Amino acid sequence: MPLSIPFPAGAKVIINGAVIQNSGSTNVTLTVHNTANVLRDKDVLTHAEANSPAKEVYYAVQNAYLFGDNREEWENIAYSLLDRHQAAVPEAAEVVEHIRGLMQGDKLYNALRASRRLIALEAGEPVEAVAHPGEAHVEPRRHAPSNPQQDKIGRLEGKLAELERRLAAIDPNA
Repeated sequence: MPLSIPFPAGAKVIINGAVIQNSGSTNVTLTVHNTANVLRDKDVLTHAEANSPAKEVYYAVQNAYLFGDNREEWENIAYSLLDRHQAAVPEAAEVVEHIRGLMQGDKLYNALRASRRLIALEAGEPVEAVAHPGEAHVEPRRHAPSNPQQDKIGRLEGKLAELERRLAAIDPNA
């Protein structure tokens, strides 16, 4: 089944290691008709952004997914980082094992998505639901905010950080 990707003006996408940008002024839709490793710019973590143990795991899995020529090397790095993370943060063991199982099952995109849970845990966000290999993806459940004003500030800070990251991805001199 083909994969249709909405592609806004100025957006970038990586397909099998090639960075593709919509340099036009209108939104388009890309359709990928065969198997390909695809990652949108909003999901790409740069080396500079991989500034924490969980983000380092995400970065290694991302590179294993995107760059088939060096896949084994990046997988070995990811496994090593997962081992270190599990030793340092035992409460993340279930998520770490889930990521490891996905990688061993050759499901690198799913492992990449699961790596976001490590980042959420590292940021102090509770993640209660963890899908296991072979199960459908389960989004993390978050506790209701205890302070609505603080939650709103947190969401705004997150949106601001995402906009800054996207701007940097489009124009590295910004």
